[in-house]
Amino acid sequence: MSGFSSPISRARNHGAAANGTREFLWERLTALALIPLGVVLFVELLGLTAGGVSLAEARAWLGAPVSGTLLILFFNLAMLNAYLCSRVLIEDYMHAPGLKLLVLTSLTGALVLLDVVVTMSVLQVMF
Repeated sequence: MSGFSSPISRARNHGAAANGTREFLWERLTALALIPLGVVLFVELLGLTAGGVSLAEARAWLGAPVSGTLLILFFNLAMLNAYLCSRVLIEDYMHAPGLKLLVLTSLTGALVLLDVVVTMSVLQVMF
């Protein structure tokens, strides 16, 4: 019976997993969101370090609701972008299934741990 089907019908369900476009868009959206956040944080840090900064001044800047929230948002987006881009590279260029699983699991764990530590540290200073 397969001799009567068209080439496109035979090719269906044998290609990509249909997640490529969504992953591509998320990579680009997170990278695009990091640009203005990075510029704002960079300008704030330049203003902070212009006359030298003490530990108390740095804590006051980080404890401010706007700058602390922007820093948490920036770091969360940076970790998400790092995960998305690294995952695509690992999935495309690592061919040993066991090693690929180990590297993806390690990458996920490391990025989540780093994100939680930074977020908790900033929240501890803020409150």
